[in-house]
Amino acid sequence: LKAKQKMADVAEQGQDVSKMTPAQQKLFDLRMKLNKARKANHTALVNEKKRSVEKPEDVARRKRESFDEAYEKKQKEAKELGIEEDPSLSITLEDADKQEKKKRKKEKNKAAFGWEVFNQDSLYKAYKKRVDRSVKPDLEQYEKAKKTEPEFFRKADSMLYGAAPEAPAEAVDKMVLEIVECADRRNKFSRRREHHPDADVDYINDRNAHFNRKIERAFGSYTKEIKDNLERG
Repeated sequence: LKAKQKMADVAEQGQDVSKMTPAQQKLFDLRMKLNKARKANHTALVNEKKRSVEKPEDVARRKRESFDEAYEKKQKEAKELGIEEDPSLSITLEDADKQEKKKRKKEKNKAAFGWEVFNQDSLYKAYKKRVDRSVKPDLEQYEKAKKTEPEFFRKADSMLYGAAPEAPAEAVDKMVLEIVECADRRNKFSRRREHHPDADVDYINDRNAHFNRKIERAFGSYTKEIKDNLERG
């Protein structure tokens, strides 16, 4: 196979390898390897350039198109063989594991929506996040209180229900500091929005840019041809 490929390359360049001396053949092989490496480098450079200028949505669309083409090809081959393909059989164990990990991560970090913000699970997650980040419990004081207080774990019929021991000044200061920090974080919070520096500037301020995006979503598919004609002149 290598010999046939070599003869094809020689024929392409119009040279006869049978008339070459061993030294000439060796030099010719080095030139062919150099040309092959040059072509591979050029292809890699062009692909890298395409990736650098592509927008994220273009990359996602290209990946989706590639996946659809591969899936349609498999479906066509299975239909020609008279086999009813099960979609789950075309997924490897490694891909299935990646998808499962991605799904678990998405479920773990999923933001609450609507009334789900106020359910017990969301409130517990928010509480645990605040405790882990800012409020470090004093376990020694906790164990000491369990030993000294007779009704540390109180029931509903306890006569001390609703009463609590006096909190140390350090704990009160820590709680106040944590509340102030939470308020500062809320005031400084700003959702990061995706920005494309290479996109066309068709706005005069942020409010106008937001309005133009809404218009584009609603009527962009109908006005694309008119816009292209105006740009071409």
